[in-house]
Amino acid sequence: MAPNTHGGGVYVGCASIRRRPLFVSVPQIGFGKTMRTQLYKRVADYMFAIYQWISGHGPMPFEPKAPGLFVDMLEYQRLNHPLYGKYCEINGCTKRGSSIFDYPPLPVEAFKRADICPFEADQVVAEFYSSGTTEGVHSVHKFRDIGLVQRTNLLTFSMWMLQLLPKLARFYSLMPTPADNPHSSLGFMIAQFVDGIGAPGSGSFFTMENGLDAEGLCDALEQSYREEIPVYLMGPSFAWVHLLDQMGDRTIKCAPGSSLLETGGYKGKSREVPRSELRDALASKLGLNRRFIYGEYGMCELSSQGYEICALNTTGELPQEGLYIFPPWLKCIVFNPDDMSPVMPGNPGQIAFCDLCNLDSAAYILTGDVGTMVELPAELRQRIKGYPRFALNLAGRAHNAVPKGCSIAWDEWAQNR
Repeated sequence: MAPNTHGGGVYVGCASIRRRPLFVSVPQIGFGKTMRTQLYKRVADYMFAIYQWISGHGPMPFEPKAPGLFVDMLEYQRLNHPLYGKYCEINGCTKRGSSIFDYPPLPVEAFKRADICPFEADQVVAEFYSSGTTEGVHSVHKFRDIGLVQRTNLLTFSMWMLQLLPKLARFYSLMPTPADNPHSSLGFMIAQFVDGIGAPGSGSFFTMENGLDAEGLCDALEQSYREEIPVYLMGPSFAWVHLLDQMGDRTIKCAPGSSLLETGGYKGKSREVPRSELRDALASKLGLNRRFIYGEYGMCELSSQGYEICALNTTGELPQEGLYIFPPWLKCIVFNPDDMSPVMPGNPGQIAFCDLCNLDSAAYILTGDVGTMVELPAELRQRIKGYPRFALNLAGRAHNAVPKGCSIAWDEWAQNR
């Protein structure tokens, strides 16, 4: 979630020359199928332009912009997604806004309460489910096109996490494959990395039937160490706890340059271990550099994700742990739960995201998480091209997922949808 507000368009020139847009937003020509096609293209073009600019793979001396793209997305959904349109109406949003703040974020619980995607069942190409709650209620996120999800997964990972990752690293997953569990957005993302980036010998060591293959993973890690091949380990927190428990007194050395992604929570699937304690144990037992163990922020209701600042996406001294950065097409806003007004950086509040890749569901959602936007040191931003000005310090879940400021509207929507 890029905390800074990005627009669209790519600019060339220098400080003394009037900047001229290279790619310009497609003008609004109406809504429906035509507008959806235009929005899809504009989002995909914007994402690729950002990737080219940050990675240095294109002639982009200035940051690409996409003027009005977020508002166009929300206005399209207000008019064409009936359930979001009704929620906008209840909240007094009955005409095109001038900024994202003129539209209400839809509480993430909507993905559990209703089918928010305005297309027929025979158009669904993928469905991602949340891990559920203690009541066993799952969020369901349907897709009629998976292309933007594939783009955001690979482009975000490539921009932020591959800078210091050695080439020809083996990618090892502690998640079931999509063939084994087709409804996991995390499994879908990790499989893209294993299959699309990992060196020969990459694979998964977790199945729905048998759980974690700790012995097989440890043997693979030891073989990679003997062959001096770095490894990239990916899996949810509970899987790492299971791995540590099953390893017992066994210790392993990973090849230099290896790293570990800790994603997801515990969901009651293991004992909970404080993050710092878990990472210390993983570094010790697997022979990893502690600076190369980091987290990911994502959820099935979002198409895009963010990554924790670590040694893979920066150089030099690291800021505090637990700071997450997001691509410009994923906007992060923190609200005061009492009146739903945006709060200034440095102050806690409830987190909302506007994800341009949620084209066919709900782009603007209130997550139920609490956090604070933290301004990053200027020298860090100068060191790394494209770094956002702010990062998110995630505190955890809100006591009341629907803030006071929109609870009445939410109740009315839930009763009359």
